[in-house]
Amino acid sequence: MTAAGSRRDGAPHQAGRRPNLHLSPTPARISPPTRQGLQRGIMAYRWLTLGWSIAVFTWEVLRRNVAADDAEATGALERVAQPTAGFALLAGAVVLFGWLTMLYRRDPDRLLRPVPVLVELFAMAGLLLADVWVYGSPDHAQTLPSVTVLAGVLAAAIAAGLRAAIVAGFGLGLARYVGFLPFADAGELLSIRRVASWVLLVVTGWTAGYVLVKLAAADRSIATYRAREEVARTLHDGVLQTLAVVQRRSDDDELVELARTQELELREYLFGATLVDADLATGLRRVARRAEERYGLRVDVVTAPDLGDGTERTTAAVCGAVGEALTNAVKHGRAEKVTVYAEPGDDGFDAGATGQGPVFVSVKDDGAGFDPDEVREGHGLGHSIRGRIAEIGGRVEIDGRPGRGTEIRIWA
Repeated sequence: MTAAGSRRDGAPHQAGRRPNLHLSPTPARISPPTRQGLQRGIMAYRWLTLGWSIAVFTWEVLRRNVAADDAEATGALERVAQPTAGFALLAGAVVLFGWLTMLYRRDPDRLLRPVPVLVELFAMAGLLLADVWVYGSPDHAQTLPSVTVLAGVLAAAIAAGLRAAIVAGFGLGLARYVGFLPFADAGELLSIRRVASWVLLVVTGWTAGYVLVKLAAADRSIATYRAREEVARTLHDGVLQTLAVVQRRSDDDELVELARTQELELREYLFGATLVDADLATGLRRVARRAEERYGLRVDVVTAPDLGDGTERTTAAVCGAVGEALTNAVKHGRAEKVTVYAEPGDDGFDAGATGQGPVFVSVKDDGAGFDPDEVREGHGLGHSIRGRIAEIGGRVEIDGRPGRGTEIRIWA
Protein backbone atom coordinates (compact mmCIF):
# COMPACT_ATOMS: atom_id res chain seq x y z
CA MET A 1 0.00 0.00 0.00
CA THR A 2 1.33 3.42 -0.89
CA ALA A 3 0.05 6.15 1.34
CA ALA A 4 -0.33 9.71 0.09
CA GLY A 5 2.85 11.67 0.55
CA SER A 6 4.93 8.50 0.90
CA ARG A 7 7.32 6.70 -1.41
CA ARG A 8 6.48 3.25 -2.73
CA ASP A 9 8.83 1.63 -0.19
CA GLY A 10 6.85 3.13 2.67
CA ALA A 11 9.51 5.68 3.73
CA PRO A 12 8.14 9.21 4.11
CA HIS A 13 9.01 11.66 1.35
CA GLN A 14 10.48 14.89 2.64
CA ALA A 15 10.16 17.66 0.10
CA GLY A 16 12.92 20.19 -0.12
CA ARG A 17 15.45 18.07 1.71
CA ARG A 18 18.93 17.96 0.21
CA PRO A 19 20.00 14.53 -1.03
CA ASN A 20 22.46 12.49 1.00
CA LEU A 21 25.90 12.75 -0.58
CA HIS A 22 27.27 9.65 1.12
CA LEU A 23 27.96 6.60 -0.94
CA SER A 24 25.23 4.20 0.07
CA PRO A 25 26.42 1.53 2.52
CA THR A 26 26.66 -2.04 1.37
CA PRO A 27 23.31 -3.54 0.44
CA ALA A 28 23.55 -5.62 3.53
CA ARG A 29 23.84 -2.59 5.80
CA ILE A 30 26.80 -3.12 8.12
CA SER A 31 26.08 -1.93 11.66
CA PRO A 32 27.96 1.22 12.83
CA PRO A 33 30.14 -0.58 15.44
CA THR A 34 31.23 -3.21 12.91
CA ARG A 35 31.75 -0.62 10.18
CA GLN A 36 33.87 1.59 12.42
CA GLY A 37 35.89 -1.38 13.62
CA LEU A 38 36.67 -2.29 10.01
CA GLN A 39 37.68 1.28 9.26
CA ARG A 40 40.00 1.29 12.28
CA GLY A 41 41.70 -1.84 11.00
CA ILE A 42 42.03 -0.44 7.47
CA MET A 43 43.52 2.78 8.83
CA ALA A 44 46.19 0.81 10.71
CA TYR A 45 46.77 -1.26 7.56
CA ARG A 46 47.34 1.92 5.53
CA TRP A 47 50.10 3.21 7.78
CA LEU A 48 51.83 -0.14 8.28
CA THR A 49 51.94 -1.00 4.58
CA LEU A 50 52.95 2.53 3.58
CA GLY A 51 55.82 2.36 6.08
CA TRP A 52 56.88 -0.90 4.49
CA SER A 53 56.70 0.62 0.99
CA ILE A 54 58.87 3.57 2.01
CA ALA A 55 61.40 1.27 3.69
CA VAL A 56 61.67 -1.02 0.65
CA PHE A 57 62.01 1.87 -1.81
CA THR A 58 64.68 3.50 0.36
CA TRP A 59 66.57 0.21 0.51
CA GLU A 60 66.34 -0.19 -3.28
CA VAL A 61 67.70 3.33 -3.85
CA LEU A 62 70.58 2.77 -1.43
CA ARG A 63 71.34 -0.65 -2.86
CA ARG A 64 71.15 0.30 -6.51
CA ASN A 65 72.13 3.97 -6.79
CA VAL A 66 74.59 4.35 -3.92
CA ALA A 67 76.19 0.99 -4.56
CA ALA A 68 76.42 1.81 -8.28
CA ASP A 69 79.58 3.77 -7.58
CA ASP A 70 81.21 0.44 -6.81
CA ALA A 71 82.51 -1.06 -10.06
CA GLU A 72 81.46 -4.55 -9.04
CA ALA A 73 77.89 -3.50 -8.36
CA THR A 74 77.47 -1.38 -11.48
CA GLY A 75 77.06 -4.35 -13.78
CA ALA A 76 74.90 -6.34 -11.40
CA LEU A 77 72.26 -3.75 -10.44
CA GLU A 78 70.23 -1.34 -12.54
CA ARG A 79 69.89 2.12 -11.05
CA VAL A 80 66.53 3.49 -9.87
CA ALA A 81 65.76 5.97 -12.64
CA GLN A 82 63.74 8.56 -10.69
CA PRO A 83 64.53 8.29 -6.97
CA THR A 84 63.51 11.88 -6.21
CA ALA A 85 60.15 11.45 -7.92
CA GLY A 86 59.63 8.17 -6.07
CA PHE A 87 60.21 9.76 -2.68
CA ALA A 88 57.94 12.69 -3.65
CA LEU A 89 55.12 10.32 -4.58
CA LEU A 90 55.46 8.39 -1.34
CA ALA A 91 55.51 11.67 0.60
CA GLY A 92 52.25 12.54 -1.13
CA ALA A 93 50.82 9.25 0.11
CA VAL A 94 51.89 10.18 3.65
CA VAL A 95 50.03 13.49 3.32
CA LEU A 96 46.96 11.71 1.94
CA PHE A 97 46.88 9.20 4.79
CA GLY A 98 47.37 12.01 7.28
CA TRP A 99 44.27 13.70 5.86
CA LEU A 100 42.30 10.44 6.00
CA THR A 101 43.40 9.95 9.60
CA MET A 102 42.15 13.42 10.48
CA LEU A 103 38.77 12.63 8.92
CA TYR A 104 38.65 9.33 10.76
CA ARG A 105 39.25 10.98 14.14
CA ARG A 106 36.46 13.48 13.53
CA ASP A 107 33.96 10.92 12.30
CA PRO A 108 34.90 7.48 10.88
CA ASP A 109 31.96 7.57 8.48
CA ARG A 110 33.47 10.61 6.75
CA LEU A 111 35.86 8.18 5.10
CA LEU A 112 32.87 6.64 3.29
CA ARG A 113 31.97 9.84 1.46
CA PRO A 114 32.68 9.93 -2.28
CA VAL A 115 35.59 12.40 -2.12
CA PRO A 116 37.86 10.50 0.35
CA VAL A 117 37.17 7.16 -1.32
CA LEU A 118 37.80 8.42 -4.85
CA VAL A 119 40.84 10.52 -3.88
CA GLU A 120 42.50 7.48 -2.29
CA LEU A 121 41.74 5.27 -5.28
CA PHE A 122 43.07 7.82 -7.79
CA ALA A 123 46.18 8.42 -5.66
CA MET A 124 46.92 4.69 -5.52
CA ALA A 125 46.29 4.42 -9.26
CA GLY A 126 48.81 7.24 -9.79
CA LEU A 127 51.45 5.40 -7.77
CA LEU A 128 50.87 2.24 -9.82
CA LEU A 129 51.06 4.18 -13.09
CA ALA A 130 54.36 5.78 -12.07
CA ASP A 131 55.91 2.59 -10.66
CA VAL A 132 57.84 1.35 -13.71
CA TRP A 133 58.78 4.91 -14.71
CA VAL A 134 60.29 5.56 -11.27
CA TYR A 135 62.31 2.34 -11.29
CA GLY A 136 63.24 2.67 -14.96
CA SER A 137 62.34 -0.94 -15.77
CA PRO A 138 59.61 -3.46 -14.95
CA ASP A 139 62.06 -5.76 -13.16
CA HIS A 140 61.93 -5.01 -9.43
CA ALA A 141 60.78 -6.89 -6.35
CA GLN A 142 57.56 -4.96 -5.61
CA THR A 143 55.59 -1.98 -6.88
CA LEU A 144 56.16 1.49 -5.50
CA PRO A 145 53.02 1.42 -3.25
CA SER A 146 53.23 -2.35 -2.67
CA VAL A 147 50.08 -3.79 -1.03
CA THR A 148 48.98 -0.38 0.29
CA VAL A 149 46.63 -0.11 -2.69
CA LEU A 150 44.39 -2.81 -1.22
CA ALA A 151 43.22 -0.33 1.45
CA GLY A 152 41.42 1.66 -1.26
CA VAL A 153 39.64 -1.47 -2.50
CA LEU A 154 38.53 -2.34 1.03
CA ALA A 155 37.29 1.22 1.61
CA ALA A 156 35.27 1.08 -1.62
CA ALA A 157 33.73 -2.21 -0.51
CA ILE A 158 32.56 -0.73 2.80
CA ALA A 159 31.37 2.51 1.20
CA ALA A 160 29.45 1.16 -1.78
CA GLY A 161 29.38 -2.62 -1.79
CA LEU A 162 30.47 -5.56 -3.88
CA ARG A 163 30.29 -4.04 -7.36
CA ALA A 164 32.17 -0.89 -6.35
CA ALA A 165 34.94 -3.01 -4.82
CA ILE A 166 35.27 -5.06 -8.03
CA VAL A 167 35.39 -1.90 -10.16
CA ALA A 168 38.00 -0.38 -7.83
CA GLY A 169 40.18 -3.50 -8.05
CA PHE A 170 39.81 -3.59 -11.82
CA GLY A 171 40.75 0.08 -12.13
CA LEU A 172 43.87 -0.28 -9.99
CA GLY A 173 44.91 -3.36 -11.92
CA LEU A 174 44.43 -1.46 -15.18
CA ALA A 175 46.59 1.40 -13.88
CA ARG A 176 49.34 -1.06 -13.01
CA TYR A 177 49.18 -2.62 -16.49
CA VAL A 178 49.08 0.72 -18.35
CA GLY A 179 52.12 1.95 -16.41
CA PHE A 180 54.00 -1.14 -17.55
CA LEU A 181 53.16 -0.82 -21.30
CA PRO A 182 55.78 1.82 -22.34
CA PHE A 183 58.56 -0.41 -21.00
CA ALA A 184 57.23 -3.78 -22.20
CA ASP A 185 58.38 -6.02 -24.98
CA ALA A 186 55.72 -7.39 -27.31
CA GLY A 187 56.09 -10.87 -25.86
CA GLU A 188 55.49 -9.70 -22.30
CA LEU A 189 52.15 -7.93 -22.78
CA LEU A 190 50.03 -10.96 -21.89
CA SER A 191 52.46 -12.84 -19.70
CA ILE A 192 51.12 -14.29 -16.46
CA ARG A 193 53.64 -12.24 -14.50
CA ARG A 194 52.24 -8.97 -15.85
CA VAL A 195 48.55 -9.87 -15.58
CA ALA A 196 48.76 -11.54 -12.16
CA SER A 197 48.55 -8.33 -10.11
CA TRP A 198 45.53 -7.21 -12.15
CA VAL A 199 43.72 -10.47 -11.40
CA LEU A 200 44.74 -10.28 -7.73
CA LEU A 201 43.23 -6.80 -7.32
CA VAL A 202 39.94 -7.79 -8.96
CA VAL A 203 39.67 -10.93 -6.84
CA THR A 204 40.46 -8.88 -3.73
CA GLY A 205 37.60 -6.52 -4.57
CA TRP A 206 35.15 -9.38 -5.06
CA THR A 207 36.26 -11.14 -1.88
CA ALA A 208 36.06 -7.98 0.22
CA GLY A 209 32.57 -7.16 -1.03
CA TYR A 210 31.32 -10.72 -0.54
CA VAL A 211 32.70 -10.97 2.98
CA LEU A 212 31.10 -7.65 3.91
CA VAL A 213 27.69 -8.78 2.64
CA LYS A 214 27.93 -11.92 4.77
CA LEU A 215 29.19 -9.91 7.73
CA ALA A 216 26.21 -7.58 7.44
CA ALA A 217 23.85 -10.59 7.41
CA ALA A 218 25.51 -11.87 10.58
CA ASP A 219 25.14 -8.39 12.08
CA ARG A 220 21.40 -8.48 11.46
CA SER A 221 21.08 -11.94 13.00
CA ILE A 222 22.94 -10.84 16.12
CA ALA A 223 20.87 -7.66 16.39
CA THR A 224 17.65 -9.66 16.09
CA TYR A 225 18.79 -12.10 18.75
CA ARG A 226 19.79 -9.32 21.13
CA ALA A 227 16.50 -7.49 20.59
CA ARG A 228 14.58 -10.67 21.29
CA GLU A 229 16.57 -11.30 24.44
CA GLU A 230 15.86 -7.78 25.65
CA VAL A 231 12.15 -8.13 24.94
CA ALA A 232 12.13 -11.50 26.68
CA ARG A 233 13.66 -10.05 29.83
CA THR A 234 11.17 -7.19 29.80
CA LEU A 235 8.02 -9.21 29.15
CA HIS A 236 8.69 -12.47 30.94
CA ASP A 237 7.78 -11.28 34.41
CA GLY A 238 4.92 -9.08 33.22
CA VAL A 239 2.84 -10.05 30.22
CA LEU A 240 3.42 -13.82 30.35
CA GLN A 241 2.51 -14.04 34.02
CA THR A 242 -0.58 -11.90 33.44
CA LEU A 243 -1.75 -14.22 30.66
CA ALA A 244 -1.16 -17.20 32.94
CA VAL A 245 -3.26 -15.59 35.72
CA VAL A 246 -6.08 -14.89 33.24
CA GLN A 247 -6.14 -18.55 32.25
CA ARG A 248 -6.34 -19.71 35.88
CA ARG A 249 -8.90 -17.27 37.21
CA SER A 250 -11.24 -16.43 34.35
CA ASP A 251 -14.58 -18.24 33.92
CA ASP A 252 -14.90 -17.07 30.32
CA ASP A 253 -13.85 -20.02 28.14
CA GLU A 254 -13.29 -17.83 25.09
CA LEU A 255 -11.09 -15.43 27.05
CA VAL A 256 -9.12 -18.33 28.53
CA GLU A 257 -8.53 -19.81 25.08
CA LEU A 258 -7.43 -16.44 23.71
CA ALA A 259 -5.02 -15.94 26.64
CA ARG A 260 -3.61 -19.42 26.17
CA THR A 261 -3.06 -18.87 22.44
CA GLN A 262 -1.41 -15.50 23.04
CA GLU A 263 0.86 -16.95 25.72
CA LEU A 264 1.98 -19.77 23.43
CA GLU A 265 2.67 -17.41 20.53
CA LEU A 266 4.56 -14.98 22.74
CA ARG A 267 6.68 -17.77 24.19
CA GLU A 268 7.39 -19.06 20.70
CA TYR A 269 8.62 -15.64 19.62
CA LEU A 270 10.63 -14.92 22.75
CA PHE A 271 12.26 -18.27 23.31
CA GLY A 272 12.72 -19.56 19.79
CA ALA A 273 10.07 -22.29 19.64
CA THR A 274 8.89 -20.92 16.29
CA LEU A 275 7.96 -22.43 12.98
CA VAL A 276 11.60 -22.89 12.02
CA ASP A 277 11.38 -26.60 12.75
CA ALA A 278 8.86 -26.98 9.91
CA ASP A 279 9.11 -26.58 6.16
CA LEU A 280 7.44 -23.55 4.62
CA ALA A 281 4.30 -25.36 3.45
CA THR A 282 3.74 -26.93 6.89
CA GLY A 283 4.36 -23.59 8.56
CA LEU A 284 1.80 -21.83 6.37
CA ARG A 285 -0.82 -24.48 7.13
CA ARG A 286 -0.14 -24.15 10.84
CA VAL A 287 -0.61 -20.38 10.67
CA ALA A 288 -3.82 -20.84 8.69
CA ARG A 289 -5.19 -23.33 11.25
CA ARG A 290 -4.56 -20.89 14.08
CA ALA A 291 -6.38 -18.13 12.22
CA GLU A 292 -9.34 -20.43 11.62
CA GLU A 293 -9.51 -21.43 15.28
CA ARG A 294 -9.17 -17.88 16.55
CA TYR A 295 -11.34 -15.92 14.12
CA GLY A 296 -13.66 -18.50 12.57
CA LEU A 297 -12.05 -17.59 9.25
CA ARG A 298 -11.86 -20.00 6.34
CA VAL A 299 -8.30 -20.21 5.02
CA ASP A 300 -7.34 -22.25 1.96
CA VAL A 301 -3.62 -22.96 1.63
CA VAL A 302 -2.34 -23.91 -1.82
CA THR A 303 1.34 -24.67 -2.30
CA ALA A 304 3.25 -25.69 -5.41
CA PRO A 305 4.77 -29.20 -5.31
CA ASP A 306 8.26 -27.78 -5.90
CA LEU A 307 7.99 -25.12 -3.20
CA GLY A 308 10.93 -26.50 -1.19
CA ASP A 309 11.64 -26.24 2.51
CA GLY A 310 13.22 -22.77 2.63
CA THR A 311 15.68 -21.62 5.26
CA GLU A 312 14.72 -21.34 8.93
CA ARG A 313 14.91 -17.57 8.72
CA THR A 314 12.76 -17.38 5.60
CA THR A 315 10.13 -19.74 7.02
CA ALA A 316 9.84 -17.79 10.27
CA ALA A 317 9.62 -14.41 8.51
CA VAL A 318 7.13 -15.48 5.84
CA CYS A 319 4.87 -17.35 8.26
CA GLY A 320 4.91 -14.41 10.66
CA ALA A 321 4.01 -12.00 7.86
CA VAL A 322 1.22 -14.28 6.60
CA GLY A 323 -0.16 -14.60 10.14
CA GLU A 324 -0.33 -10.80 10.43
CA ALA A 325 -1.97 -10.59 6.98
CA LEU A 326 -4.68 -13.02 8.10
CA THR A 327 -5.28 -10.97 11.24
CA ASN A 328 -5.60 -7.80 9.17
CA ALA A 329 -8.02 -9.52 6.79
CA VAL A 330 -10.41 -10.13 9.70
CA LYS A 331 -9.72 -7.02 11.75
CA HIS A 332 -9.76 -4.40 8.99
CA GLY A 333 -11.30 -6.11 5.97
CA ARG A 334 -13.98 -8.18 7.76
CA ALA A 335 -13.07 -11.05 5.45
CA GLU A 336 -14.68 -14.47 5.68
CA LYS A 337 -12.40 -16.37 3.32
CA VAL A 338 -8.70 -16.05 2.55
CA THR A 339 -6.56 -17.95 0.04
CA VAL A 340 -2.85 -18.38 0.74
CA TYR A 341 -0.82 -19.43 -2.29
CA ALA A 342 2.92 -20.16 -2.31
CA GLU A 343 5.30 -21.13 -5.11
CA PRO A 344 8.95 -20.69 -6.08
CA GLY A 345 9.38 -17.16 -7.45
CA ASP A 346 10.33 -16.78 -11.10
CA ASP A 347 10.60 -13.02 -11.59
CA GLY A 348 14.37 -12.86 -11.19
CA PHE A 349 14.12 -11.26 -7.76
CA ASP A 350 17.28 -11.77 -5.69
CA ALA A 351 16.41 -12.92 -2.17
CA GLY A 352 19.78 -11.64 -0.94
CA ALA A 353 20.24 -12.47 2.74
CA THR A 354 18.10 -15.61 2.64
CA GLY A 355 20.77 -17.52 0.78
CA GLN A 356 18.06 -19.37 -1.17
CA GLY A 357 16.10 -18.84 -4.35
CA PRO A 358 13.11 -16.49 -4.08
CA VAL A 359 9.72 -17.66 -2.81
CA PHE A 360 6.45 -16.02 -3.83
CA VAL A 361 3.49 -16.00 -1.43
CA SER A 362 0.06 -14.44 -2.05
CA VAL A 363 -2.53 -13.78 0.65
CA LYS A 364 -5.85 -12.81 -0.96
CA ASP A 365 -9.04 -12.15 1.01
CA ASP A 366 -12.68 -11.43 0.15
CA GLY A 367 -12.95 -8.50 2.55
CA ALA A 368 -13.92 -4.88 2.09
CA GLY A 369 -10.59 -3.85 0.57
CA PHE A 370 -9.31 -0.26 0.69
CA ASP A 371 -8.00 2.60 -1.42
CA PRO A 372 -4.17 2.65 -1.15
CA ASP A 373 -4.10 6.39 -1.85
CA GLU A 374 -6.36 7.20 1.11
CA VAL A 375 -5.24 4.75 3.79
CA ARG A 376 -1.95 5.11 5.65
CA GLU A 377 -0.07 1.95 6.55
CA GLY A 378 -0.47 0.93 10.18
CA HIS A 379 1.94 -0.85 12.51
CA GLY A 380 0.76 -4.32 11.47
CA LEU A 381 1.35 -3.78 7.77
CA GLY A 382 4.42 -1.57 8.06
CA HIS A 383 6.30 -3.50 10.75
CA SER A 384 4.85 -6.98 11.15
CA ILE A 385 4.64 -7.63 7.41
CA ARG A 386 6.97 -5.28 5.54
CA GLY A 387 9.48 -5.21 8.40
CA ARG A 388 9.73 -9.00 8.69
CA ILE A 389 10.23 -9.47 4.97
CA ALA A 390 12.68 -6.58 4.64
CA GLU A 391 14.89 -8.18 7.30
CA ILE A 392 15.49 -11.18 5.05
CA GLY A 393 16.05 -9.08 1.94
CA GLY A 394 12.57 -9.56 0.47
CA ARG A 395 9.83 -7.21 -0.65
CA VAL A 396 6.08 -6.81 -0.27
CA GLU A 397 3.40 -5.46 -2.60
CA ILE A 398 -0.15 -4.54 -1.50
CA ASP A 399 -3.08 -4.60 -3.93
CA GLY A 400 -6.20 -3.23 -2.30
CA ARG A 401 -9.44 -2.22 -4.03
CA PRO A 402 -12.57 -1.01 -2.22
CA GLY A 403 -15.22 -3.72 -2.30
CA ARG A 404 -12.96 -6.26 -4.01
CA GLY A 405 -10.76 -7.51 -1.19
CA THR A 406 -7.01 -7.20 -0.63
CA GLU A 407 -4.04 -9.17 -1.90
CA ILE A 408 -0.66 -9.09 -0.21
CA ARG A 409 2.17 -10.37 -2.40
CA ILE A 410 5.44 -11.39 -0.79
CA TRP A 411 8.79 -12.24 -2.37
CA ALA A 412 11.33 -13.62 0.10
